[in-house]
Amino acid sequence: MLNSIGSSSAKLSPTNPAPNGAMATAEVLKQQGVKVSQSDELGGTLTAISAAGAGHVTVLLYDQQRFLSAEQLKKLSESGARLVVINPGPLDLKAISSEISSAGFYNAGSDHQDQTVPASCNNPDAVAAQQIDGGRSALYRGPVVCFPTDSGEGGKIGQLAQSTDGQLTVIGNTAVFSNDRLAHSGNAALAFRLLGHTEQLIWYLPSTKDLPVSEQHPDLASLQPGWLVPISIWAFLVALLAMFWKGRRDGPLVEEPLPVAVKASETAIGRARLYQDGRALDRAAASLRSATLYRLAKRLRLGPAASKEAIVAAAIQHSHLPETEVARILLKTQPGTDKEFLRWSQEVENLERELEKDQ
Repeated sequence: MLNSIGSSSAKLSPTNPAPNGAMATAEVLKQQGVKVSQSDELGGTLTAISAAGAGHVTVLLYDQQRFLSAEQLKKLSESGARLVVINPGPLDLKAISSEISSAGFYNAGSDHQDQTVPASCNNPDAVAAQQIDGGRSALYRGPVVCFPTDSGEGGKIGQLAQSTDGQLTVIGNTAVFSNDRLAHSGNAALAFRLLGHTEQLIWYLPSTKDLPVSEQHPDLASLQPGWLVPISIWAFLVALLAMFWKGRRDGPLVEEPLPVAVKASETAIGRARLYQDGRALDRAAASLRSATLYRLAKRLRLGPAASKEAIVAAAIQHSHLPETEVARILLKTQPGTDKEFLRWSQEVENLERELEKDQ
């Protein structure tokens, strides 16, 4: 889609007035008679090139998000238009040209206000600029290399590389075109000369519109991961086995008319087993102590409102055991193990039998 109006916040957009935009570069080119149009998809770009004639068009390509595939880049390079590609990656260059290749990355420091790189080549556009900003930049090898860095080997590595026929120019320094650095060093001269060779400039910033769309709509099966089906089957089998294990019975259900009379001894045994399974010695001890004191109060004719101390005092008077021993058995003992609980319960039973005989 080509347009010449509207605004954008994208980096190096010709309609972005922010410091990282390139609106100043586009506006100056328009004032110099260059027809500048913006594109965000490959189809519209190729159509515009065909309509204007490849020899009359320069395409600035800045694919920051790497939306274009190798096949799409090859179509653009075969369109016949003059290409200026900003900061392309190694795979992008491989699809566009066999002459130019990536040579790494250069960073002269975060503070590049005073950092400049001389042209050091015979390219007319670079010679006119004389020098550009240093700082962060991708480096390239090619038939024509300009603005070499200290890491260059005999001038073969630089921030700008150009093909033999001059139809392809790659530059790794985005600051050359940005609003905040355009007026520094020779950035403006290089930007205007690179983009002003033809009467029409297509400022192409690829977008999600360039991503390939599947011919078939995805279904649920294609979206789910491959391990989902076997894991689901395994989980179903585990759940089935768990239901069988938890739902098994010792025998068939037996119908029994209600109400059902249950012996007190069976209830006591069942509750005792629950306490034992739950390791609830404290609750079992409290239950036994409470029941013992209740029976002793009834046997000693103290009444239901008698306190623990009164029951213990009455038990001491009717028992042959020492006072401290009776108080320990009825009030103070707190068993911590099954063995201690069994010993204590026997002491309680013996005390009750002694008081029963005394009566």
